[in-house]
Formats: sequence, C-alpha cells, structure tokens
Amino acid sequence: MRRRVWFILAVGLQVTFLVIMIGMKWSTLAFGTKIMLKTRPVDPWDLFRGDYVTLNYDISELDLNTVPADRKDFKRNETVYVVLKQQDKYWEPSAVSHQKPPDGSLFIRGTVMYGYDNRLRVNYGIESYYVPQHKGRDIERSRVLPEVEVSVDRRGNSALSRLFIDGKEVKFE
Repeated sequence: MRRRVWFILAVGLQVTFLVIMIGMKWSTLAFGTKIMLKTRPVDPWDLFRGDYVTLNYDISELDLNTVPADRKDFKRNETVYVVLKQQDKYWEPSAVSHQKPPDGSLFIRGTVMYGYDNRLRVNYGIESYYVPQHKGRDIERSRVLPEVEVSVDRRGNSALSRLFIDGKEVKFE
C-alpha cells in the first residue's frame, strides 16, 4: 500500500511539473505582446530531432558600440535583458542590461552565449522552429528571409508563435 502511494505521488509530481511547463509557454503565447523579428535560417535537419529550422535573429548579435549597456563585462551563460523598440514593422534592441528593466519597457530575457570585440551573442530560447518532415529544406531554400512573430510577456519570457515567408503565414498541415 505504501509503495502504491509513493508511486502515485511520484507520477503526480511529474505530471504537475509538465503541466506547469506547458502552462507557462501557453501563458506567454496567449497574453504576451506580439512582436515581429527579422531572421535568417540555418541547419534545417537533425537526425535525432527531425526537421526544424534554426533561426538566427538580428537581435541575437548585439554591437555594444551602438546598443547601450549598463556595463561591458558580460559572462557566458549569464542572464541579460534586452530592451526592444519598434522600428517600422520590426523590433530592434535599444539597450542591454544585467538587471530587469523598469516596468513599462518591453524587453526580452536571454542568455549570453559569448562576447568578443564589443559584440555580444545572445540566445533567447526561440531559435528552433520544428516543421513537418521534409519542409525544413523548403524554408531554407526560400529566396525571402523568414519573419517571425514572437510573444513576449512582462517578465521577458518569449515564445515563437508564427512564421512568415514573403508576408504570408507558413501553415503546415
């Protein structure tokens, strides 16, 4: 009887953890601010993951000579906050900080991959977009760079919501 209770408790905790993870992404997608980002696809297929497109964003490579930073000493795997401003259709970085920006600023939270020569490479967790089998190469071969709609919540969490090519949403059936 006691083993059964522990088993049910262990399974229940795992299910609860998964529901919380899914709920957090769903919350970001449902209630986050929708922004458009410019992208460039890379590596459309992986043996273990299937077809996907790795997206490289314009906001992923920050030039600290043009994007103000609270300080210049960024370390690998450090959390950073990139304040975004809208320029026409797309959003661009306007500042990068080690601290969460004040309320009212739209920002996205990322992780420093590396820094060199006043440049900073940041990963936001939205760099992979899974697609149906054999569709990744089609996206990579497209002559028009994809655009992405990303939802960003008030805590800087982000989730990729839609992919566009030549202004048209890519729908997979």
